[in-house]
Amino acid sequence: MIQKPLLFIVLLTAPFAARAQVDTVRASTLPGPQLAEKAYNSGLASFQAQSYPAALRSFDQAIAAKPDFAAAYTNRAATRFELKEYSQAQADYDQALKLEPGNYAGYFGRARAQEAQNHLPEAEQDYSESVRAKPDYAPAWYNRGVLRFEKGDYQAARDDFDGALKADPKLAYAYHDRASTQQKLGNFAAATQDYTQALALQPDLLPALLNRATTERRTGQLPQALKDYDAYLAKKSDNALAFNNRGNARFENKDYAGAIADFTQAIKLDAKYAYAWNNRAAAQLKLEKYAEAAADASEAIKLKADYAEAYLNRGHAREMLRQADEACQDWRKAAELGLKVGNDYAAAAGCAGEATE
Repeated sequence: MIQKPLLFIVLLTAPFAARAQVDTVRASTLPGPQLAEKAYNSGLASFQAQSYPAALRSFDQAIAAKPDFAAAYTNRAATRFELKEYSQAQADYDQALKLEPGNYAGYFGRARAQEAQNHLPEAEQDYSESVRAKPDYAPAWYNRGVLRFEKGDYQAARDDFDGALKADPKLAYAYHDRASTQQKLGNFAAATQDYTQALALQPDLLPALLNRATTERRTGQLPQALKDYDAYLAKKSDNALAFNNRGNARFENKDYAGAIADFTQAIKLDAKYAYAWNNRAAAQLKLEKYAEAAADASEAIKLKADYAEAYLNRGHAREMLRQADEACQDWRKAAELGLKVGNDYAAAAGCAGEATE
């Protein structure tokens, strides 16, 4: 632990003076270690105030005065990270770890700098070293879990989120991300429980509402899912994906008019949202609005040329519009793109030509 620097004073006395005059010592006359600590403390204060350039200058001074000042390297690295100087931050963490091998904070910070530079294997290794050095350090468990989730190693990610929650049972983000991992592993009931716990700890964690609705739909809890979508959209009405997903839930609930309203809102928010265009086409089909369905499916195809489901829906709409040849072409295209049921529709309608294998 570094002690706070004391205020140094000197007494200037003349041989025959009756009193002494008090003055402060100039910073330049402080011993190197004391100057380093003074600059270091100034850097900490600037960092806390988010005055990162000032913090950087102070940590530079501290290191110049005391080249083996490990904590100054660590905090200068953190400052450089905030300034997005990631390679320089990594170099400072390297030096700090040379001076203090096994320091969990140094490994954790260097992992973040590695991650910011997309050096993901190196970042994962440093998070592992941080966990090894301090097994109860929840952020290292959590960050490694996120890395493993993003590369598709869901079992390892879940283990890491377990570790984070063992270290800090109130870490709402770890519950949320463990829930998303459970969802990827097909454990939908467990995912729902974790999203619920995340919301209990942090009620304003809105993504948990959106994601819990997805797991509720997967477990047949459609009313609860709709309730969560409503709660989310009441607080955040600028999310096209949320409107699209609620539209899907309403579609499943046979509320086709409500679904169309949601898909329309999603399109208003993001006119290039191909899935929303195709989903609205599907709902239009249910309401026998075939011209509108064909137009929406065409827009989806314009945005996403390999969208097999959109070709299938447009084929259905064109069939009902008595555009038989065009319907056959769309179904065959859907099959060509991997949706083999398109061949079944083409065969049932007596379409000419060979089925797409």
